[in-house]
Amino acid sequence: MKVKPVVFFSFIAFAIILGTLFSVIKLTPGLNEFNPGDIISFRKSKNQFLNQKIDSPFYKDLKFDSLSYYAPDKKAVFRSDVYKISDGEELDLMPDRTGYPSHKVIGYAVLESETWRDTLFLLKDLEEKSDSNFFVPFTDLSNGKGSYGGGRYLDLVIKPGKQVVIDFNFAYNPYCAYKPEFVCPKIPGINKLSKAVEAGEKNYPK
Repeated sequence: MKVKPVVFFSFIAFAIILGTLFSVIKLTPGLNEFNPGDIISFRKSKNQFLNQKIDSPFYKDLKFDSLSYYAPDKKAVFRSDVYKISDGEELDLMPDRTGYPSHKVIGYAVLESETWRDTLFLLKDLEEKSDSNFFVPFTDLSNGKGSYGGGRYLDLVIKPGKQVVIDFNFAYNPYCAYKPEFVCPKIPGINKLSKAVEAGEKNYPK
C-alpha cells in the first residue's frame, strides 16, 4: 500500500463533513455544559466516517466496528488562557519531509487541577491557512498502558481573546497506530505530560 501522509486537520475536515452532528456538539468541544452523550454520539459517527473515508486505515474494513475509548470524563476537560510566544520554534515533525519545518510553536496553555499542574504547547501547521485551528501532539503516562505507546493528538479551535478549551475526551491516535504504512507527525518532547491522561482513545487492539 502506498504511504499516505496524515495532516493534523483531518478531524477538522471530518467536522465539516458531519456538520449536522456538530450543530449539537459544536466544533470546539467542551464549550457547552459537559454531556457524555454528545461524546458518545461523536464517537459513533467517527467510526462510520473512518469506515467510509477513502484514505482511512479502516476504509471498507468489514472487521472494523469501533475504536477503543476511555469512558467520557468531565475531569478531562480544562480551560486556560492562551499564552502567546511571539518567536516560537519551528519544528520538523514529518518523517517523510526530514529537514523541513512543518509546525511552529505559537503559545501554550496551562493545565491545572487540585492535584496537578502542567503546560501544553500549541502548534500551528505551517501549511494551515486558518487562524483558528491548532494542533497539539502530546504524550502522557498512560502511553503503552491504556493508550497508544507513541502518544496522541488533539485538534483545537482557538478564538482571539477567548480561553482555549482542552478536552482530552477528544484525544485521538495517529493513523500509524493502526497501520504502520501511514506517516504521522512526530510528537515533540516539549509536550510530555507528567500524569496519565485516561481519556479519549485507548490503544487499538491488534
